[in-house]
Amino acid sequence: MNKIYVITNYKGGVGKTNTGVALACVLHNSGKKVKLIELDNNNESLLFKNSKVLSQENIKSLKIDKKDEAVADMLFDLMGDPDMNYIVDIGGGDDTYPIIEKLKQVNRPKTWIIPTTKIKKYLANAVATYNEIDDPDNTIFCLNMYSDFSKITKEFIYFFGDPKIGIKPYSPIFAKSRTIGIPFSHHFEIAADDEQTILDLAQISIQTTQAEAEEEFYKAADGNREKFHKMMMLYWRSQEAAQVFAEIEQNCSSELLG
Repeated sequence: MNKIYVITNYKGGVGKTNTGVALACVLHNSGKKVKLIELDNNNESLLFKNSKVLSQENIKSLKIDKKDEAVADMLFDLMGDPDMNYIVDIGGGDDTYPIIEKLKQVNRPKTWIIPTTKIKKYLANAVATYNEIDDPDNTIFCLNMYSDFSKITKEFIYFFGDPKIGIKPYSPIFAKSRTIGIPFSHHFEIAADDEQTILDLAQISIQTTQAEAEEEFYKAADGNREKFHKMMMLYWRSQEAAQVFAEIEQNCSSELLG
């Protein structure tokens, strides 16, 4: 049965759009159909005109006052295609509450994802959002923009706490909550500059070995050293993006894909 993933947090600037796009890429790469909709009065960030992962017909950005239309449209799509999955990215602010309430009424399997960062004061918004959703079994916190997953408990010290130095988790709900993580990487911005996703950026190196790329680029350069240099730089950039995406998949797949 299709599923709805809701990305929400009352606070802006915690990586909701980045989380939604990363999740869409993970779902796409696992062979699932996915649509992504953004409901936000202040942000139209879903610009992926050159993406093969998120085709234009599968992404939409609407103002908050179009929430009823957006939810009805989502239900129409889900009824028509049992294999379709929907990601709803809700903008922050006071308008978040009515959209959460509207989506709670939708009788479909849902996973609520609350992105947050390591900044202590932002955790209050994450807790408020969690309490408003009121669905602990289906709610996951996304720890955004960590630098080293092996040290994530130290980076998010106010989320996990550290009894050795007397730091308690900001809220007791964090101790029993499920989490996923998305690393900080400039490749998200590089891909967005090209109106693509990070998975689009990674595709060249995923589909082609370096030896194959070297041979193909050498032929394409036709004796032009500078052209060959540029193509190899793009390939190495793709390799780095692929490493980041592989880490995202590893962090997210068990919790989100079952």
